[in-house]
Amino acid sequence: MISAREMTDMGADRLIRLLTLNISGPSAVRAGQLARFLGEANADVLVLTETRDNDGTRWLLDWCRDEGYSVNGPLPASSGERGVAVARRIGPASKPVTVDVDLPHRLVIDELADDRSLLLVAAYVPSRDASVAKIERKRTFLDQMARALRRFADGPGVVFMGDLNVIGRSHVPRYPAFKAWEYDALEEIAAAGFADVYADLNPGVQVHSWVGRTGSGYRYDYAFVSQGLSGAVEGCEYLQEPRERGITDHAAVMLTVRPPLADPEARVRRAS
Repeated sequence: MISAREMTDMGADRLIRLLTLNISGPSAVRAGQLARFLGEANADVLVLTETRDNDGTRWLLDWCRDEGYSVNGPLPASSGERGVAVARRIGPASKPVTVDVDLPHRLVIDELADDRSLLLVAAYVPSRDASVAKIERKRTFLDQMARALRRFADGPGVVFMGDLNVIGRSHVPRYPAFKAWEYDALEEIAAAGFADVYADLNPGVQVHSWVGRTGSGYRYDYAFVSQGLSGAVEGCEYLQEPRERGITDHAAVMLTVRPPLADPEARVRRAS
């Protein structure tokens, strides 16, 4: 893997490509198709949401390891549960940062640089139906996720990506099924100091990352950056190919950043 020091040695032109994609707990066949897409995308960091404890997910994560990625994120313990995994070929060979959440397999926080100058928060928010139990489960996770984001928001640079299963108040079309607290969740992310990258780069443009069987589109998948990375963003786009190919029902989000160089004094200390 590439360390922060090696990235610095490459010069200021080093870009990092981060991609998030809901893989929909794939079968072994779809896992191979997903691997082909991910190989073509050639991202430095992968945030894979809706992982499952099944053969397809395990095969895909093994493929990531074979391709030189370090994989973090526990598979869900129960067959009906889903999670998130981070695969990266940059940063230190260390364990992810731990936070206090009820569903730790749905929130992975990982260092992307060995000087702690770049951090990734990856999430897969639970979906819900009208039942009290699932409403409370989703609401509790969103609250815990928001607390984790506030904890790290003041860091030098934080990227937050994943499938949040919520839409904004101004989403087109408007769906009456969403509750005020679900809209509030996106606003809490903004209040914590995180910018919705695609929305900032494309004001007034509505994009959908998941399209249901009725043809209704939703923007569920996001990429955010903290204020420390506000000047480092080079681009953000939704890649519809995975959905159009039928290998998953979500689009991917690709974020490109040019991370700030590490503190030069810290680099001198490490070299001495």
